[in-house]
Amino acid sequence: MRLRHKLACVVLVLLVGYGAWIALVRHLSVFQVRNVTVSGLSGNAAPQIRSALQLTARGMTTTDVSLARLHAAVASYTLVASLRVSSEYPHGLHIRVIERRPFVRLDVGGVIVAVARDDSVLAGLRASRRLPLVRSGVAPIGGRVSDPQARLEIALLDDAPAPLLAHVYSVTAGSHGLTVQLRRGPAIYFGDDALPHAKWASAAAVLANPTSRGASYIDVSLPSRPAAQVDDPASINVPSAPANPPTTGSTLDD
Repeated sequence: MRLRHKLACVVLVLLVGYGAWIALVRHLSVFQVRNVTVSGLSGNAAPQIRSALQLTARGMTTTDVSLARLHAAVASYTLVASLRVSSEYPHGLHIRVIERRPFVRLDVGGVIVAVARDDSVLAGLRASRRLPLVRSGVAPIGGRVSDPQARLEIALLDDAPAPLLAHVYSVTAGSHGLTVQLRRGPAIYFGDDALPHAKWASAAAVLANPTSRGASYIDVSLPSRPAAQVDDPASINVPSAPANPPTTGSTLDD
């Protein structure tokens, strides 16, 4: 029993010593980070983000990289979604920035900002005019969209099939509820935010139906009974959406 106890003590001392040695080696200046490369950045804030990452990384060694410290250094930049880090021994570190992608243009009192799918305002990134437009009278708070109506409209767009989303000019709320205006195409009346996938599928089916060519609006507030306003002042009923409707149609001018 005593022999076993002595062996256990020896093993413990060796483990403690090994751990201390590893900790010492990890912080040796011979592994100090000196060369930092940063990739994946775009937008006006890229120089500031790059500088913050490089400054923080040079306080580390290639054997002891703290991803948490790097994230903290750029936490104020909502453009940064995540970081990928790889050491290049003995003195190099490569940081790849994964950016949030712009999803909509948010117009707040005439000031246009880019917003990601998760409602994050992407400061320092230009909002392309090809992005769908959402208007709001409420300024973002804490780098995020704070207007419940604007967030509802962004959520509606998030459910859109990609080929149809590319044709969206704007989303508004009016007498017909949520309304999507297509570029060089009709308005789509969604009504409320219920059954968004069914309503988008119904809209896609109507757009692909030849009888809806030239429609000024498409009403999918009841997705099982869509209607389109064409040259005839009266709305016409359009056959219900098929099981797998196409996502683009003849009423769109590509």
